[in-house]
Amino acid sequence: MNEKHHLLQELAAGAIERLKLLPQPVVRVSGPISPNELYSYEENLARFIKAQQALRDRGFTVFDYFEDNGDEQVIQEHGLQDLVMEQYHQPILQSGYLTAVYMMPHWELSGGARQEYQHFVDNDLPIKHIPEEWLL
Repeated sequence: MNEKHHLLQELAAGAIERLKLLPQPVVRVSGPISPNELYSYEENLARFIKAQQALRDRGFTVFDYFEDNGDEQVIQEHGLQDLVMEQYHQPILQSGYLTAVYMMPHWELSGGARQEYQHFVDNDLPIKHIPEEWLL
């Protein structure tokens, strides 16, 4: 196993441990993070964090791999974006601790979000959609 795979597996294991400690049920936000024709990486990240906060404000426990840990920074610094879905997000999704996904506007622009959506479809888990006005 190469170093990048090992690093992502360690990050995923730590994320799952954090997920286990959260009050259940736990939901997840899914949507574009990488730059696209609408938003830069920084803008997408800010929108993602707003979406998570909007759900928390509505009483949801939200699994967040951006706040209070350095996972996203490590992923960016080590150039792991090409492996992140398979080696990081898939183990988290398959952990069984996530009960629903909230799709951000324009989620279709993200290959990772499309894979997450399919995971929730395949596992008959609830899929909700975040309105744009929550992100303003």
